[in-house]
Amino acid sequence: MPPSTALIIGASRGLGLALVKVLSSRSSSTNPTTIFATTRSPPKQGFFPKGVNVIDGIDVGTEGAGEKIVKGLKGEKVDWVVVVAGVLKKETLEEPNWEDEMDMYRICAVAPVFLTSALVQSSSFAPHAKLILLTSEGGSITLRTQNEGGGMFGHHGSKAAANMIGRLLSFDLKEKGITVGMIHPGFLITEMTEGMKEHYKKGGAITPEVAAPVFLDFVESLTIEQSGQFWAPNGPKGIGNAEEVLGKDLPTPLQVPW
Repeated sequence: MPPSTALIIGASRGLGLALVKVLSSRSSSTNPTTIFATTRSPPKQGFFPKGVNVIDGIDVGTEGAGEKIVKGLKGEKVDWVVVVAGVLKKETLEEPNWEDEMDMYRICAVAPVFLTSALVQSSSFAPHAKLILLTSEGGSITLRTQNEGGGMFGHHGSKAAANMIGRLLSFDLKEKGITVGMIHPGFLITEMTEGMKEHYKKGGAITPEVAAPVFLDFVESLTIEQSGQFWAPNGPKGIGNAEEVLGKDLPTPLQVPW
């Protein structure tokens, strides 16, 4: 069943915004979904579909963001929490950037712990809730090869760390009946990936608008038995070297190796 209440953390652009729009379009009088969307800055009027509850002033890279979100929920219990907020900055071994790496780890791997803790301690999760972390196949150690080369240390490292965080959270939350999933939505064509345009074709890049419905359908199907697993709802076509590393005739959706 679609969620009665959904919280999208990081909804001002890209996949987060697309998820809000699709959830809103699927909401109906018979199966309504109350949607909360977090942003860093107040959005312009009409930016989100009518009825979306905006919680602005949320920078997940800062301590206390979780408590601010809880306050913005105003006592509502949430069925689905999707943490989309992220950052990607290019770097090489010759030119690593300390602050950029700290930003990527803080937002992608540290923030989910504190956001989840705040939601748990405030009893903001509904019974049988789902917590979804947007990660990336870039965080799969198995899929990293010599052909791809090195570099992009903060991106790959923070996504691998995020996968581990999700795995650990799944153990903490299972007794509470909360399902945790890490999802690679595909190689997305967004402002964040503009610097990687040359890889769009090989990586089967898609727009957030194409990825969002598939993403939400998969979340709906996710069960507690799959908690703590890492999935690609779009299958191997969203992973440029999937067949090279994992072989042919791969299923969709695809469970991604660590």
